[in-house]
Amino acid sequence: MRQFGSLQTVPEDTARAKFEHTWREDQTSVDRQRDIERVLDAWRTVVIERPYFPEHPTLEEQDFQATEEYVLRFYRWGPTAHEDPADSPRAEDNGPTGASLTPNMAVQAELANLRAERDHLRREVAEKDEQLVDQRQLQRELAQARAELQRREQELVRANVALERFRKRARGGPRTP
Repeated sequence: MRQFGSLQTVPEDTARAKFEHTWREDQTSVDRQRDIERVLDAWRTVVIERPYFPEHPTLEEQDFQATEEYVLRFYRWGPTAHEDPADSPRAEDNGPTGASLTPNMAVQAELANLRAERDHLRREVAEKDEQLVDQRQLQRELAQARAELQRREQELVRANVALERFRKRARGGPRTP
């Protein structure tokens, strides 16, 4: 049996056939309405239980397994081709027998390589940001140079117009304002 505030519901097996409730005497109509809405919401709720069978993994588990297999099969344990070998730590076999890496060591080596790759990518991003700032500065300077060129061309046009007027006056031609 569930209870919401002062409203009680009967067990699930009889709830659909017969809906019973009891009210407290001091309950306001607003409280009653809210309790009714809660009960109706709960009554309409359908709980779906999905049984879990380990022999049938979920989609997320299948995705994780595929990713894990991919990493174990194709991930390079050494530095990537674009990395500087001096910047990234290498996973090396410990011991004179050349035994293979333990799972913990493999994970540590993978983490070290991922960190080195992350640092390399961060340096690349910083360089690109600097180039972008330089490019924006050059674009501003270019815009200023174009504006200065346009201003000087306008001055040259005005000077040419004034020169033509002066030449016409010197030749004795009609005056134009």
